[in-house]
Amino acid sequence: MRNWEDLSLLQKLAVGLGILAIGMLAPEIAMLVQFGGIEVAFAFLLFFFKPALVWLQHHYRVTQNALALAVVTLRHSASARPAVFGCQAIFCVTAFMLTGSVVFATSFFMPGLLFNNLLV
Repeated sequence: MRNWEDLSLLQKLAVGLGILAIGMLAPEIAMLVQFGGIEVAFAFLLFFFKPALVWLQHHYRVTQNALALAVVTLRHSASARPAVFGCQAIFCVTAFMLTGSVVFATSFFMPGLLFNNLLV
């Protein structure tokens, strides 16, 4: 661990600006820096931001799991097989050509292409 005196001027400036910016969110930082020093202020900041970090990690894991589930679902869907995908794509293009409406073709025929593993 490095001491405050061992830091370069740029590092001291970055730490100071960080403490000032966070001081706007938590004014008690100024009192901690005054009485305990920069080390006590950093220790307090770790405790102060721990709930936000846990919340962020939880939502990151939930998002990561949802993306993994989407990838697995897409890999095991019937659309991943070339024959099924080709047949459905030809059907959607034919529906577009016959109706002449992109909205009609996409709203009625594309859900079957995208969610066909739920239907089978």
